[in-house]
Amino acid sequence: MKIFSKHITKVTQRLLLLCTLFVGCELTAQSNKVEDSLKQVLAVTTNDSIKMDLYNELRKATFYSEPEISKNYTREYLELAKRVQDSFRIALAQYYMGNADITLGNYKEALPNYLLAAKYFEYSGDPGRLSSVYNGIAAAYEKHGVDSLSLKYFELSYEISKEQNDSRRMGIALNNISNIYRNRGDLQTSIEYLERARNHLAAPQYAKYFIPISINLGNGYVDMERTQDAKKIFEATLKTIDSTQDILHYGSLLRGLGGVYTQEGNSRKGLAYYERAYKAFLDHGFYDERLETMPFLIDAYYENKETLKGMNLFYEYTEAKDSIFNSEKEKNLTEALQKYEAEKKDKALLAQALTIEKNTRQKNTILILLISAVSISVLLFLFFRKRLQYQKTIASQNASLQRQRITELQQKNKLLALSSMIEGQEAERLRIAKDLHDSLGGLLSTVKAHFTTIQKQIHQLANFNLTEKTNTLIDEACIEVRRISHNMMPHALSISGLKGALEDITQNLKEDGYDVTLEIKNLHPEMESTKEVMIYRLVQEIVSNIRKHAGANTILLQLIGFKNEVNLIIEDNGQGFDYREAVLKNGLGIKSINSRVDFLDGAIEWDSKPGNGTSISINIPL
Repeated sequence: MKIFSKHITKVTQRLLLLCTLFVGCELTAQSNKVEDSLKQVLAVTTNDSIKMDLYNELRKATFYSEPEISKNYTREYLELAKRVQDSFRIALAQYYMGNADITLGNYKEALPNYLLAAKYFEYSGDPGRLSSVYNGIAAAYEKHGVDSLSLKYFELSYEISKEQNDSRRMGIALNNISNIYRNRGDLQTSIEYLERARNHLAAPQYAKYFIPISINLGNGYVDMERTQDAKKIFEATLKTIDSTQDILHYGSLLRGLGGVYTQEGNSRKGLAYYERAYKAFLDHGFYDERLETMPFLIDAYYENKETLKGMNLFYEYTEAKDSIFNSEKEKNLTEALQKYEAEKKDKALLAQALTIEKNTRQKNTILILLISAVSISVLLFLFFRKRLQYQKTIASQNASLQRQRITELQQKNKLLALSSMIEGQEAERLRIAKDLHDSLGGLLSTVKAHFTTIQKQIHQLANFNLTEKTNTLIDEACIEVRRISHNMMPHALSISGLKGALEDITQNLKEDGYDVTLEIKNLHPEMESTKEVMIYRLVQEIVSNIRKHAGANTILLQLIGFKNEVNLIIEDNGQGFDYREAVLKNGLGIKSINSRVDFLDGAIEWDSKPGNGTSISINIPL
């Protein structure tokens, strides 16, 4: 007869959960000797940092053997960290407090500490510890029965560990995820996660995680009736166990093999393994593990017709369970009595408090009224003062806006005046150019023609060389008239546009011995004639300054059109000058160039130093 038919793996699951939460802790409790040594050092230490380290070691030394005392050490560690305002250690202590509460079954108390620790490690960018804290949060939610949130945080822990390529924490997170699916009854998915976890923790340095995960995986195979896979894992893992030191894992593996052989139908061999597991837990004081092994051993006794042993063990098991039940019942009764006395005391205190409150309520009401009256008066005063300040600010801003409008209008008027003046200048130049070309130029040409006729007829005048000198002077006068007329309104600008006019300037410079480079690209075909004239005048003015002052022999002219503007660059290798000094001297050339650029709403940059030539860059919007 089988009394306990289902294969139970709670012990192994609980064991592995501890491994995942408390990374770095051994599964065996530290000896009392170590604890006493730490206490002796702590008693004579005054340094807070060393004290925190000692409390942390005491916490770890008592974690499994005396979890309540371990929590007290953790609390001392936390208080010290808060006193010295060490944010990192505060977060660590909050994480350790969460671990302690999980071990003690205080799952509701564990969650706030975990969340505070997570907030710090998220802010400080510590992915390793954040992954461990997420494991703790997930465990707390799992114990609360909220497995959806538990799964979420286990998966977050895995993703963080994956980004850091942290195989240890990846394996831990995958194991915890497998427990969620196991609790849901999805054994196949649970086993898949355990297999992945085991692969991540196969390195020798992860043995303390690899062993319990292997035990969990083996038990999963048993539940899925994959006995050969389970046997292979159990036997391989058993070879790596120190049977004298690691009793918890050793006994768990023996119990697992008992289940494998029982499932294969070899109940006698299964019984032998169950008995060995039971004895290991019994001899070394693992009470909970021994109690949870009893159902397997009872079933094995009945299976092998050893009814008396089975019945005796069953009675022992029943008594133990009843004892636990009675202890819990007594504990609950004590807690209920304590709660009743506390409530009774609270009611008496409440009645006293109500009397005191009634006596003080009137005083408080009067005080509140007085404070309200004063507060309202202060608020009214502040309101009116603020309103007055606001009105003054608005008035000041309006005055400033008015002055700004006046300044803008004055500037517009100046620009209009300048525009009118420049347009008038250009019209006057055009008129003078036409007069010079049509009137004086034609007249000089007629004089020269007549003079040439006279020269041919009166040969004797040649002996005095007078005609030749006069002829030369007339030629020079004609050339000068053409030059003046061309400068005032170049023929090329009206015939072939800005490009032709700049090519004329370039040609004249080359004829005068300058090495000139002209680059013209992407000029807008429909540029306003006014802008063309102004750009031409700018080039003319700058070239004139180069001729007069620069002492240069190389000149670069670039005129490049863009979508919304034209860029003009003129460079020379002359002697250069100090721009600030030239501006302070109110030079007419620089002032004229800058005024023309302002008229075109353009921007100009001067780059010149004595001895380094000059570079001028002008951007003119279209």
